[in-house]
Amino acid sequence: MPDDMAFVVPQKSPATELTAPSWLAELELGFAVRGNKTALNRCRHQGPLGVQRAFYPEQDGCAHVYLLHPPAGIVSGDELRISASLDKGSRALLTTPGANRFYRARGQCDASDRQSQYCRFEIKADAVLEYLPLETLVYNQAKAVNQVEIKLQDSACYMGWEVLCLGLPHIQQPFKQGKLQQVTTLYHNDKPLFHDRMLLSALDSLHQQRIALGGHHVLGNFIICAGSLLSQPKQLALLVDELRTYLRDKQLEQLFAVTEIQGVVVIRHLGESSEHCRETFHQLWGCARQFVLNKMQNAPRIWYT
Repeated sequence: MPDDMAFVVPQKSPATELTAPSWLAELELGFAVRGNKTALNRCRHQGPLGVQRAFYPEQDGCAHVYLLHPPAGIVSGDELRISASLDKGSRALLTTPGANRFYRARGQCDASDRQSQYCRFEIKADAVLEYLPLETLVYNQAKAVNQVEIKLQDSACYMGWEVLCLGLPHIQQPFKQGKLQQVTTLYHNDKPLFHDRMLLSALDSLHQQRIALGGHHVLGNFIICAGSLLSQPKQLALLVDELRTYLRDKQLEQLFAVTEIQGVVVIRHLGESSEHCRETFHQLWGCARQFVLNKMQNAPRIWYT
C-alpha cells in the first residue's frame, strides 16, 4: 500500500514538546447493542474532549451523541484524536454543537505550528455510523490537517460529511495565507475503496482556477457506503439517480455533483455558503437514509438550538 494511503498520527518529539506549547485531546467511544437500543458502553477521554449522555430520539434505538470540544478551536501544536468503534448491529449518529475552527498558526514554517484533527471509525457488520459535524472554519494563516479514516466490515454502513470554509471573506478575512490538508480514506474488509487527499496552499494558483476551486471558499464532501450495496450495482445506480434527481429538481446541479466510485457514493460541493451546503447535505442525507436504511431523517436537536 502506498505511504499516503496509511492513516498515520504523527508523534511529537521531545524537542518539539519543549519548544512549542501543545494540547493533545483524545476521545475514544464504543457502542454496542443493549436490549432494544445502542448503548455508549465505552467512553475514554483525555484533555478537552468529551460527550454528554446519548440521546434516543429514534424508534430503532440509534444513539445520538454530541462531540464536545469546549475550546471550540484548534491552535498551533494542538492535536485532536477522535475514535469510535461500533459493535455488530449497533447504530450511532455523531455530530457537534457548533463549528470547529482551525485558528491562525503562530508561524508558517515550523512543523510544531501544525494544527491537527484525526478521526478513526471502525464499524462492524450490520452497524451504522452517521458522522455529521457542523462546518469547519479554516482561518487565514492556519496550518490545518483534517484526516478521517473509516473501516467497514461486511454489511456495515457509513454516511458522513465534511463542510470546510476557507477564511472568513464576509468579514474581510479571506484565506490568503496558510495550508489545509484534508484526507478521507474508507476501507471495506481491509480493502481500500476510497482515498481522497487534498493539499491546499492559499498561495497556489489552483485555488483560483476553474479546474480546482474556482475561487470558491466553501468545500463540501459527503460520502455514503453501505456494505450491503457493494454487490448490487443496480441498487447503487438507483441511489445515485435519486440523489441526482433531487439536485436537478432543486436546480442545484451547478453547485453539487454526485458520483459513484467503487461502490462509494460521493457528493461534492463548491460554493459560498456553508449554511446552504449543510442544508442541502441534510436533504440528501434524508434521501440516502430512506433508500439505504429504510428510515426517515431525524435531525439532532442540537442543530436547532
